[in-house]
Amino acid sequence: MKTLMTFCALMLMSLGAAAMDLDTARETGLVGERLDGYVGVVNASGPVDALVAEINQQRKQHYQQIANKQNTPLANIEKIAGEKLVGKAKQQGYFYQSANGEWAQD
Repeated sequence: MKTLMTFCALMLMSLGAAAMDLDTARETGLVGERLDGYVGVVNASGPVDALVAEINQQRKQHYQQIANKQNTPLANIEKIAGEKLVGKAKQQGYFYQSANGEWAQD
């Protein structure tokens, strides 16, 4: 299984960041959901790093808008989003950050 995941990761990396989206990166185990509401790199670098940075920038902007509307600190929104996204990742079999900070997959 690990060999298959490594092969998929290498294939995706060769396609470049433009050809990769978040769903593909999740499904192939390249990224996972972090407890703070952002995406983290699990098994790759290069094009995946760029994708993660882009997704996290978009999420932070969205979280900040929500925080501003609710007059609450950004950290509160990040925590709530993280809990929801990690829960969803667990249900769908994607990687997620466990309470001890390690990557896990159910």
